[in-house]
Amino acid sequence: MRTTTIGWTSLLALAACGSVEVPTEQFYRLQLPEVAVADPLRAGTLRVCDLQLGTALDSDRLLLQDGVRLEPRPLARWVAPLDRLVTDALVLGLSRARVCDLVKGSADAGAETWTLHGRLVDFVEARAEHGLEARVRLELWLQQGDRLVFQDEFVRVEPIEAWDPDAAVAALSRGLHHVVEDVVAKMRERDLFAAAHAARGRANYAEPPR
Repeated sequence: MRTTTIGWTSLLALAACGSVEVPTEQFYRLQLPEVAVADPLRAGTLRVCDLQLGTALDSDRLLLQDGVRLEPRPLARWVAPLDRLVTDALVLGLSRARVCDLVKGSADAGAETWTLHGRLVDFVEARAEHGLEARVRLELWLQQGDRLVFQDEFVRVEPIEAWDPDAAVAALSRGLHHVVEDVVAKMRERDLFAAAHAARGRANYAEPPR
């Protein structure tokens, strides 16, 4: 009888162990931006070069910043290297802004009107006095040939609504979308699209009739 009781106890213990859910790793990508209405002065070709990645951010895990300390979330990973993810999101965001005729990556063939270079300075969730926030900071510079058009830091801080990686990724994505809007606004301030549109019109007018 005692042996039977011990056997049942062992089986119940094994069953209890089998019902425990083992945490699994989650892989994340950035949320995609919406497609904007095409700008009537849409013109020019923009090449976005691969972003440089700061050593502190060189991790495949989502990072939580507390002062100068960075804590990786152990089970939340980016699906690809962070510099590649942000570069691709920047290319797609500027393409979907529909202010250029074409937005290309660094390896795409052909010529370009402008070239956008940059480095990823901050891309973390951070503890702040009011709670968690997503911090996005990119240093970007735009060139037209050998001429430097602008160089600036584009910074966005977005609130994180919940203590989980999904909310952090959503906030980081929003911050990057706003950086794209800021880059487009900076290009508009310098009348780059209007100038490219006018230059294309002059080139078309100058072509001899066939």
